[in-house]
Amino acid sequence: MQKTERKGQNVTAEDVAAALKPLLDEYFEGASVCMGDSIRYTLPDGQRFFISVRKD
Repeated sequence: MQKTERKGQNVTAEDVAAALKPLLDEYFEGASVCMGDSIRYTLPDGQRFFISVRKD
């Protein structure tokens, strides 16, 4: 994904998820895996979260 999307270009849910993953990695402890339009995030204590992106 390009850093700056131009007006008129289509941004997908996969683009948004891919852009969010590095933020999770930088600001939160734990591990995250990008899986298309979603992110699976696991905390060090084993708690797991599934973050889903969808176009509205």
